[in-house]
Amino acid sequence: MSDYDDVRLKYKPEQIRYLLIAESQPPAANVDSSRQFYRTDHAYPEDRLFINTIRALYPKAMEISQTDLEKQKAIWLKRFQNDGFYMIEALEESLAHEVTKKQRQEKIRAALPRLLERVKSLAQTDTKLILIKSNVFEVASAPLKDAGFTVLNTELLDYPGRFNQQAYREKLIKLVHG
Repeated sequence: MSDYDDVRLKYKPEQIRYLLIAESQPPAANVDSSRQFYRTDHAYPEDRLFINTIRALYPKAMEISQTDLEKQKAIWLKRFQNDGFYMIEALEESLAHEVTKKQRQEKIRAALPRLLERVKSLAQTDTKLILIKSNVFEVASAPLKDAGFTVLNTELLDYPGRFNQQAYREKLIKLVHG
């Protein structure tokens, strides 16, 4: 288990209503990254996954500056937890930006048996899965459905990178609120 898994477990709901599955674990805590979703040790200036997920799920968060959301991160993560949301990654390792899409998909494909085990240990019959990023959706959607899980996505949910933040929020709102 990685140190990030330990951090994440602090925010695991008793019953997971929505399990969000992103691509890969964030880099080490000392790396500023757009993927430090559960880390609250300091503000990560490019923490787009956290900021856009919270803004999509909680409209009031749209009124709060990114800086203030980062300062209140533990409070928002607790609310995320209390509302039955939890996020894991398809890969239990961090990937460098240089890894190609094909290589990423090969890694996810190889990790599918382990991902299915992890989802089985977390999800209940009424847990809804939301797959984040094209690589996760394209590779894992059918196997998760075939295993009996409810995958809400019928299309990819863009990763909220520099250019996809609004699309990510809009699609996530539709997935959760219909």
